[in-house]
Amino acid sequence: MSDFMQALVIGGSIFVAMLFTGLGRRALTVRSVVRPLVIVGIFAVIYLKDAPTATGGEWGLYAVGVALGLVFGGIAALLTKVERDADTGAVVTVAGAGFAVTWFVALASRLVFVWAVTDVPAFRDQVGIFMMGHQIEQSAIAPFFVIWALTMVVARVAAIQTRARRLPAAAAAPLVAA
Repeated sequence: MSDFMQALVIGGSIFVAMLFTGLGRRALTVRSVVRPLVIVGIFAVIYLKDAPTATGGEWGLYAVGVALGLVFGGIAALLTKVERDADTGAVVTVAGAGFAVTWFVALASRLVFVWAVTDVPAFRDQVGIFMMGHQIEQSAIAPFFVIWALTMVVARVAAIQTRARRLPAAAAAPLVAA
């Protein structure tokens, strides 16, 4: 499988999963919190178990992945409302187009990078020079993308959970005369 196809499969799968689990009005339940973590966790287990770290340069790359994940996850969280349902008192999240666009930009960024490294010789040369100069192995790129996505999901989940805990308690339902 080509590097571009691998990035498309990994990134596209995570993108679709995050839209299916987060877009729209959703009850905030243990399942809705755990499901996206499990999805990216599966990719993490597959792609991070053999992530190169021997040269030391990869740690800087992975730190950039964490930073990008925090930024994009923060944006996704900011674009997700957390509120109580007026009828049930249950905590719900509401995510719309901004949420989807944030995930799409993250995916598109990854794909454009891989495409440029593959098909734009001048860009490939500059990336190669950078990676050699910082002692980063080529096999660190896929783990970098997975770390970015994993951090993005964890950051959003943490922010949503924090905001949910800060919501006022649900009002007691009024008594109805029988």
